[in-house]
Amino acid sequence: MITFHSLATINPSLPIALLVVSGAALVVHLIFNRLEPLSLPVPILFFICLPLGLSVLLQPYLSHLAAISTAFLVFHGTLLTSITIYRLSSFHPLAQYPGPIRLKLSSWWVYQMAASGKRHQYICSLHKKYASDVVRIGPNELSLVDVSAIPQIMGSNGLTKGPGWDGHTRYSENRPLIAWRDPAMHAQRRRPWTRAFSTAALKEYEPTLAERTVQLVEMMTRTPGKAVDLAECMRFFSYDFMSDMAFGGGSELMRDGDTHGFIETMHKGVLDAIVAEACPWYAYYVPNSLTTFLRASATRAQERILRGAVRKDVFHFLNHDDRPESSPPLLLVAAEGSMVILAGSDTTAATLSSIMFYLIQDPHSYKKLQNEVDTFYPPGDSALDCKYHSQMPFLEAVINESLRLYPLIPTGSQRATKGDGLALNSCYIPPNTSVRLHTWTIHRDPRNFSPNPDGFWPDRWLIAEDPSSYKGPEPFVHNTTAFIPFSYGPANCAGKNLALKELRMVLCCMMQQVELSFEESYDPDDWDRDMKDFFILDVGRMPVVVKPRSADSMVY
Repeated sequence: MITFHSLATINPSLPIALLVVSGAALVVHLIFNRLEPLSLPVPILFFICLPLGLSVLLQPYLSHLAAISTAFLVFHGTLLTSITIYRLSSFHPLAQYPGPIRLKLSSWWVYQMAASGKRHQYICSLHKKYASDVVRIGPNELSLVDVSAIPQIMGSNGLTKGPGWDGHTRYSENRPLIAWRDPAMHAQRRRPWTRAFSTAALKEYEPTLAERTVQLVEMMTRTPGKAVDLAECMRFFSYDFMSDMAFGGGSELMRDGDTHGFIETMHKGVLDAIVAEACPWYAYYVPNSLTTFLRASATRAQERILRGAVRKDVFHFLNHDDRPESSPPLLLVAAEGSMVILAGSDTTAATLSSIMFYLIQDPHSYKKLQNEVDTFYPPGDSALDCKYHSQMPFLEAVINESLRLYPLIPTGSQRATKGDGLALNSCYIPPNTSVRLHTWTIHRDPRNFSPNPDGFWPDRWLIAEDPSSYKGPEPFVHNTTAFIPFSYGPANCAGKNLALKELRMVLCCMMQQVELSFEESYDPDDWDRDMKDFFILDVGRMPVVVKPRSADSMVY
């Protein structure tokens, strides 16, 4: 057996010893080019232990410290040089696709942009800069805006989730549904979610949603005529309601405020997950805020099991209370419950805030929606009653238009090709390549939605029902196959129907109960400047003045 001690006795010349160190670096590059590490010991072994061991070949010619320093310098210098040349060369499988040099060299640049919250706008700018449906956003990652590729990438026979998803959780078994890359395991884990968001189950959640909606309006009208942060109100509402769904209660942010810092902890955890996308082993070994959140969720899950429930909630199905013969582990239920809150609260809050921002900006649409609500729910009728919510065309148009401009996951869900690659209409994606359909850009592409693709124009959804009614000078384009705010295919948003129910009820109730206007000192341009893409959208402050409507409208 060859050991580092026996290598030292070979006593090659110094140039040969240095060539051996360089050769070892090239071999490591070859290995890592085929298989990226998912655990910290692997890079420690290859990047620290290996050059340290190889330093014994230099010790006959150099001092102990100099031998170690030289071995590390030569090893890592060769490795970095080899990586740089390969990633920029015409031999790289993605060489034909345009993209900035720094993104071709390292994923850290785009994830640094992600940490700033502006990744969605940056990638959109790259598609415009290179005038290409395909751009290279990493050494081994592409961003696509080809609508015809949606079924092939995201559909039932599409690509599996990419390696970045391994960084979203530090647990291999009790990971939440969204983090499972294996399609068979994902389908198995999705079954209780499907039951939790069935039509019958959603009907069970309506009383809880109505109570929280009333609480939201009451919170906003506590100080009539004074400004409140509407975005914060929406965060507190959605967090409280999703806590009701995930663990049967336990959160009263609308009543008490965020005294325990739940929202901040959640947002820090999402930021940690963005870093871990670029370096998946990070999630296993570096403590992050999501760990704290998950521990608290395990406690809440245990309390919910002991307490039981008066009403059915999402926890009822995730814990298999409807099928007690197959109870899942507590940590799995806690992880799934955490995901209910993480995926369901911020996304709904951001969408509600965005809708209200645009409505206040557009008095015509505001009044049009208010008139529609008043028509379906005249004085004396409660807008909390869901019977007409799905039958209101302009309400649907307003919701769809906001989701078009601000999709739930702007940068899209990462997927990855396997051994055969994937042939699309516009390009060929080589094997073992990560790929994203960039939802933000797709939704604002004039080839899919025109005119005014970057503007709020809910009437486009009504005109699409009767294109002959359009009389504008520019061509009218409305490609609904490009509209994927809840993702697409078997891994799409499991809670889509509950989210839509929340949006409809809250908007109807607010249109019926209150009048909103921006605080005089507020600059609406701050809205887009403060909007951040931290995998899910995070919005800034929106100070509004809230005034109750007439007494006849105040019906709960």
